[in-house]
Amino acid sequence: MKWLRFVLPILILFTLVSCGSDKEGYRKAEDFTLSNGYGESFTLSEQKGKMVIINFWATWCPPCQREIPDFIELQDKYGKKGLVILGVSVDQAGWDVVDQYIQNMKIQYPVVMFTPEVIKAYDNFQSIPTTFIVDKKGRIVNKVTGYRPKTFWEEEIKKYL
Repeated sequence: MKWLRFVLPILILFTLVSCGSDKEGYRKAEDFTLSNGYGESFTLSEQKGKMVIINFWATWCPPCQREIPDFIELQDKYGKKGLVILGVSVDQAGWDVVDQYIQNMKIQYPVVMFTPEVIKAYDNFQSIPTTFIVDKKGRIVNKVTGYRPKTFWEEEIKKYL
């Protein structure tokens, strides 16, 4: 029975660590529905079978501004192959500021406004840009904090698309 004192905590720890992850160690992306200022909504679970890049950003963030032209190009190049890029604005100034930025940059992929619940569900991150890659099975396969060049994103797309 002494062995039980040592084995039981290990089993409990293993159970806790494995909760929410699949056999490959990926966790399921939390579903959400977010809206833009036009009343249009985006629901993650409706993207089944597609790769989704969820990019949390703001109009005032220089690294975010650097990434957006790359995301526009990548959406054009891989959108028909099943890529969806989603911009989630964390701007506190509201939709009007975001919409003006979308129009100026000619962003063609969906952009919605954040909610505190979604931030919490996605690791309660503290820095932007923060980007999550969700594979076709709905699993988070990568979390990226900070700017990355287009070549990085293209490699990730090729890996999971």
